[in-house]
Amino acid sequence: MIIASLEKMKCSILNQHAEPWNTEETSGSLGSYQTDSEISSYTRVKTQSASSASSDSGYEGKDVEDTNLLMKCCHLACLIFRLSFDLGCNSAEVTAQKLYREFRKHWLQTETNVQLSRCLNKTKAKYANKEKIPKELESSGNLAEEIKVKATLRGTADWAPPRFQIIFSIHPSLKRDAVVAAQNFTCAGCGTPIELKYIRRLRYCDYLGKYFCDCCHSYAQTSIPARILMKWDFRKYYVCNFSKHLLLSIWQNPIFNVSCINKTLYTKAKELNRVREIQEQLLHIKKLLKTCRFAESVLKEFEQVSSHLTTELHLFSMDDLVKIKRGLLMPLLRDILKSSISHVENCELCQAKGFICEFCQSSDVLFPFQIATCKRCTVCKACFHNQCFKSGECPKCLRIAARRMFSEAPSVAM
Repeated sequence: MIIASLEKMKCSILNQHAEPWNTEETSGSLGSYQTDSEISSYTRVKTQSASSASSDSGYEGKDVEDTNLLMKCCHLACLIFRLSFDLGCNSAEVTAQKLYREFRKHWLQTETNVQLSRCLNKTKAKYANKEKIPKELESSGNLAEEIKVKATLRGTADWAPPRFQIIFSIHPSLKRDAVVAAQNFTCAGCGTPIELKYIRRLRYCDYLGKYFCDCCHSYAQTSIPARILMKWDFRKYYVCNFSKHLLLSIWQNPIFNVSCINKTLYTKAKELNRVREIQEQLLHIKKLLKTCRFAESVLKEFEQVSSHLTTELHLFSMDDLVKIKRGLLMPLLRDILKSSISHVENCELCQAKGFICEFCQSSDVLFPFQIATCKRCTVCKACFHNQCFKSGECPKCLRIAARRMFSEAPSVAM
């Protein structure tokens, strides 16, 4: 339609200007004025016809856009005609450049208006969608909490990946079908749904107490911390890949306090109890050696073992427990204790820091690390012989109490 209208305009304009070119130079301005008037009248007629046609058809928006485009094309056609008859525009290149500038100016204005109208329409649609939110959701006080829960949900509603956790209890032996049903018939490692006919192919993890597919379970074997701490059982059991990685990552970490987890383990494992006794002696003697300036060589021997074994009582790692079971840790600790005791017995500075039993007034020098022969007061930390000490009658505690009473009593006026 646009091309046809342009062709008609071109024919009408050429018919009006069929006179010789020499007469056109004198009447160029008049001809251009007539052309503009005719084009404007033609575009008005077209606009009116298009608007009337669009009112009948029901597509008003589309016809208005076509009409606007047609008017712009007509305007550009007038520019082409003016430039073609301009005296200073004999070059086709100059004419094309002027035409391009005019076309670009009108086109950019049109694009800017279109983009602005699109942005306004999107904004209106956004606010319109917000107005369509049901009132029951707006008034719901639990909506924010529900969003938080879903945002922090691990896995899906029916499955969650295994957590990095230290398990200190032994899982009870249950039937395979019951455990898999508790897992919602999915692999505990990756959440893959498992059909009933493939349940027998799942592999059990003794550490997590769940079943895994063959991709998450490669029949790796390791000792289970709960079985060691509860039953002193160092046998290796099948675990999944996740459990194997977890246990390897904590193998050297001293995170197992036997006195808090299972106090009765010392009675079940005699080698562990002997290590505890040496550990207690080393704990006291190391504090004494740190105050002696001649004990540097002896303190270097403590570096042969992990520092937590000589600074924290009852604290072990999985590696320590395995070494105790194999008999590798006991000789090393015993050698360190012997060299430390030898230093204390021959060092004048260390001997000066010992205790004298105030009950029997013996000349023996007592130290806290002499567990077999020494008893230590829990209040003042003084040392006495085991057979001499009487609870509640510590001489040092009595002196401290008497001194406190004397200092708090009001002074007698002289």
